[in-house]
Amino acid sequence: YHSGKKKSKLQMLTDLIAWQLRECEFNKMYYAMGLDLAGSVQKEYIGRKSFLRIKNRIERKLKQKACCEDLNYDVITKDKFYANSLFTANGLPCIENLALISCPRLIYADGRIEDLNSILNLTFPFFIKNITLEAGEGVLFCQILNNEILVNGHLITISDLVKILGNKKWIMQKKYISHKDLAAINSTALNSTRIFTILNGGEPEFLCAYQGFATGDATSDSWQHGSVYVGIELENETLKEIGLTSVSDKRGGLLKEHPDSWIKFKDYKIPFLQEAVELCIRAHRLLYFSFIIGWDVAITDSGPLIIEANEKPGMNVAQAVNGGLRRKIVEYSARIGDK
Repeated sequence: YHSGKKKSKLQMLTDLIAWQLRECEFNKMYYAMGLDLAGSVQKEYIGRKSFLRIKNRIERKLKQKACCEDLNYDVITKDKFYANSLFTANGLPCIENLALISCPRLIYADGRIEDLNSILNLTFPFFIKNITLEAGEGVLFCQILNNEILVNGHLITISDLVKILGNKKWIMQKKYISHKDLAAINSTALNSTRIFTILNGGEPEFLCAYQGFATGDATSDSWQHGSVYVGIELENETLKEIGLTSVSDKRGGLLKEHPDSWIKFKDYKIPFLQEAVELCIRAHRLLYFSFIIGWDVAITDSGPLIIEANEKPGMNVAQAVNGGLRRKIVEYSARIGDK
């Protein structure tokens, strides 16, 4: 991953053992975070288990203060249908849910109920998404061709689709297009902007952000499916210099330009970024018992739209592209816990 003067192998081993003892997990992102470089300070970074312990403790505290400790609010963000309905009802711009799919029926917001076969009449490409699966799983990109359905590149019948959907719950959404400036880098997917907000006392504020870009012909910008994630400078509303690939990706771990469009990341302007951050802060105010939220936002030619909220966002990538976040997370948690 990172170039520069390296720590000694003994120091790297010491780091990894110390992380294991402190975080109770192996740090698979050690090199991606640049912790192998001389001068890096491992204690500035927080592991997933430590982050979740702090998050769960603070959220219990928030619920106790409001006498809601017996309620589980995670379902609001975990379920894409519930979250979208909540935000839309409060006037926040979101990706539109065309229908809830409860096989074999489509349930529309206006009260209509239609058989699943009716999707064969659709003339535009659309997505079918599972209400709970994450990281690109449970996402079906669909197009109707000659009374059959092209699903993620494979032609199937409506009967096949019924088997795939099973008894699970799904939402149907039309295909959205990224803002032309983001589409110039990649146009095969709706490249989402991940924005993290954190409660500072009782008010949410911006924590950090990164931009995802699909590669090849992928229709999803999931990291596990070959995407590149690039850190964001909020003050300048631009991308940082380096993009990061997944640790399982066979390409180089760090990229200065997109591998398909060859557009350089450094100082590339992100449209509507301030508006996207403000949208996430407004939405976080509605999730008053959530300490940290990772928002997936679609920035379109018309402005930002919330795709979904992640109640347990992965902090590893955020720290790999933006630096360690332990100090700020601990500091902000203390402000809430001490009140």
